[in-house]
Amino acid sequence: MTDKTIKELAEEFHVSKQAIRKRLSADFRENYVQTVTRNGVKTLVVSYKGYWLLKQHFLGSNTTGNQVETVTSNDENSIIDFLHEQLQEKDTQIKQMQKLLDQQQQLTLQANQQIEKLQEQLQLAYTEETPED
Repeated sequence: MTDKTIKELAEEFHVSKQAIRKRLSADFRENYVQTVTRNGVKTLVVSYKGYWLLKQHFLGSNTTGNQVETVTSNDENSIIDFLHEQLQEKDTQIKQMQKLLDQQQQLTLQANQQIEKLQEQLQLAYTEETPED
């Protein structure tokens, strides 16, 4: 699935382009909208993730008469694939975080061992320098 323009979304959801634009908040634009140049004209395109969010909104509230659309098995498979990719990404992030935590713990242990050695050396040097009465 490729990115879709405002016009393509409006036609698919049976709403006006203005209705689509109203849903494009600053946060939504930041996360799901890009400006691309097509045929020398700058055009707003909505990413695949943004498309699904808009689809949920418009088809959830625009379900009258013949406009009722059902999710096809292709759409379901696309959603499952997308969610599977997200899970894999999260698994990778968790593994990386665990690796970093392990490294940090090893560094902390080494630093503590060095501190203990230095304290022992200081104590030893102090006792050698201090004359006993």
